[in-house]
Amino acid sequence: MRKIVVFCALLPAVLFLAGCSTLEPDYPLGDPAKLTQRLTDRAQWAYDAMELPPHKAVRPRYVTPEHSCLAGGFTVDEMAPDVVTYALSWTVEDVPADVARATEARLRRRFTSVGWNLTHDGNRRVKDYVELGFRFEDPETGDKFDLEWNNLTTSLFLSGYTPCARVPRSAADTPSPRTWTPRAT
Repeated sequence: MRKIVVFCALLPAVLFLAGCSTLEPDYPLGDPAKLTQRLTDRAQWAYDAMELPPHKAVRPRYVTPEHSCLAGGFTVDEMAPDVVTYALSWTVEDVPADVARATEARLRRRFTSVGWNLTHDGNRRVKDYVELGFRFEDPETGDKFDLEWNNLTTSLFLSGYTPCARVPRSAADTPSPRTWTPRAT
């Protein structure tokens, strides 16, 4: 028993001295401007692929940094102050079920055709509740896009996220300087 206690007490020191990254994730450096541009470009690409019928304009949105990247170590709820994921979410309201199904199918085919991986399939029906959606991930960059719709809200939600990246501390809490809204095609 004593050997186990000594081992457990020395393990963190050994890992630290060895430079082991199991205690602190080794997040890549990220350029906030490039990450924001990539996210807005892909949001436009997704919007175009959805081929939505005429609808209320999507409200302008900022790309926002989110502190959901764990700092590591022995506390799993601690966030790294200079590590963020960038997010962009937007909504189209009052989308009928048949339009939502067709839109979801078009966007699903588009992501699949360019090699993105389906990581979550959210299509389900439980009694009178219908939910459509998915999550796709780009295998090259790690970017993720979620699509959601349900018959209670009848709103179509699209959210995009970049993987966690270490950015200058001054940029870690600053949304994009310009708003984004989809251009009509």
